[in-house]
Amino acid sequence: MTRRRWEWGLLVGWLALVAGINWAVPLQHAPLIFSSAAREHVSPWMVAAVIRTESGFRPDVVSQRGAVGLMQVLPGTAGWIRGRTGIRGALTNPATNIALGTWYLSYLLRRYHDQATLALAAYNGGPHVVDDWLKAGVLTAKSPPAAIPYSETREFVTRVLWLQRAYGAVYAGLAHRPR
Repeated sequence: MTRRRWEWGLLVGWLALVAGINWAVPLQHAPLIFSSAAREHVSPWMVAAVIRTESGFRPDVVSQRGAVGLMQVLPGTAGWIRGRTGIRGALTNPATNIALGTWYLSYLLRRYHDQATLALAAYNGGPHVVDDWLKAGVLTAKSPPAAIPYSETREFVTRVLWLQRAYGAVYAGLAHRPR
């Protein structure tokens, strides 16, 4: 094999790998994610991972429980957030949904002292549920995702944490990287 043919083969293989990774961890709405994440002091990779897990980047998704949009925000939670932030707009609007969901994620991270496992479990299962688990000793601040009692919440947290690392690895060269 000639050197030129080998180089082309290497380039094609690399491009296929990158295309495969970008397909597995797509990053749509990046400017909205970066601006909301920066404003709320949250990792953009965590926001992207929540969006990928919750809606697969589909802004018009509505869950059986009534959660809406990219970050699957419940209308009641959105109302509570709006009362504290003044964020307005339709829940199916990507900018509104990402702003609301990122603010809520930031709130939960502060509430649980930057313990991502607890904050993400509260994002999925509700803070009252996580508070009950903490009071009962089912979870602690250092509990791994595997200790989460609800399988849906455990799988959500595990997937988001994995995707957060994947987003950081795949898109680390972006200009708007977190501090």
